[in-house]
Amino acid sequence: MLIKNIIAVFCIAFILYSCKDKKLTCEVIKINPFDAKEEINLSEFVDSIKLIRLQTDSNCVMGRIKEIIIKEKYIYALDVSQGIVFVFDKKGKYIAKLDKRGKGPDEYLYIGPIFIPENEEFIKIINFKGKETKLQTYSNITFNLLEKSSMPRISANSCKNENGTYYFATQQIENTFNGKSTNASILAVKNGKIERKIFDKNIITQHTSFSPNNECFTKNDKGELFVSIMYDNTFYELRDMNAKPILNVDFGKFGINNSIGFKSIEEQQKYLKSANGLATFPVLNVFNSNILAFSYSLQENKDRLSLYQYIKIIKINKTFHTKKITNDITSFPDKVYLSTYHCGISHEVWYKDYLVDIVQPSYYFSDGDTKYTIEGLGGITAEDNPIIVLLKIKGELK
Repeated sequence: MLIKNIIAVFCIAFILYSCKDKKLTCEVIKINPFDAKEEINLSEFVDSIKLIRLQTDSNCVMGRIKEIIIKEKYIYALDVSQGIVFVFDKKGKYIAKLDKRGKGPDEYLYIGPIFIPENEEFIKIINFKGKETKLQTYSNITFNLLEKSSMPRISANSCKNENGTYYFATQQIENTFNGKSTNASILAVKNGKIERKIFDKNIITQHTSFSPNNECFTKNDKGELFVSIMYDNTFYELRDMNAKPILNVDFGKFGINNSIGFKSIEEQQKYLKSANGLATFPVLNVFNSNILAFSYSLQENKDRLSLYQYIKIIKINKTFHTKKITNDITSFPDKVYLSTYHCGISHEVWYKDYLVDIVQPSYYFSDGDTKYTIEGLGGITAEDNPIIVLLKIKGELK
């Protein structure tokens, strides 16, 4: 038993620090958080801004928005509080909604992650019903139920589909695999069964969970899928149920001790509260052919985490490392965040020639009763639906 435990620890250590092996081709980026600029101007890499205001009226009042997906025909917004997928056109006009919460044969009890194919012919949703959890397919945009198939009940922050394999980012939430509990970071599902656990570990949770963000996946312009793991400064490509290291962020003496991830949830939280001046939880936001962007947090004191952003324009080999991106092009929004999870709304940070930010009015505007006039949008209140911010990248940087 001792030998098995030693082997297991060695394997975990190899996975977590594999990019430091010179035989692997994983790029290493050295980061000193205290070298970051206080702010940079958006105009350094963006030449214009386009705003898409998602319509707000009695047909499309949203609650807690979990995810926004921008496709060629439509924009999709998942409201998990109401169990609805809202569909808008590319100008933000409300079109229709998948609203079938219930216990009927074509309904769902609790809507989980949603999946939209490139042709947008259907919407797949995970219907969480305990042991009767299903993957359900609805026609778009008539929302007729086309198919049901088995899906294991997995507790996770997010999920992405890659060629028929569903990767659940559990971020150390407790689940069960082959009858045994696991806090593996990724569970891979194919044909309705958990086929593999990736970055496996078992920790004491006392039935609690802790995750720094609600999204750790991103896809690039080639359709490749990447993941950022808690307590691991390496970003990985997911393919064929394997995780290949592609980039390591080396914070040096300014990084937390990632081995704390193998301690209990209680010990993790206690450690992080005392990690003043240390960088935590880097998340890959864009890994396209010409743009690399990731964010991370710095524990400034026990009560405050600050989001830092790193952007590299590969074509001209220019980097931007900053605490704040100030919008000096238009009056709204005043700041920009290139983050897949900012305001708790999951989304890709790129769309075609644009970088993407999401403004949640209830976060942005402090006074819920005041109507603010935004150029090009009219009056906005804190109760309105999100505003999509499309940032056109400068032509010479594409």
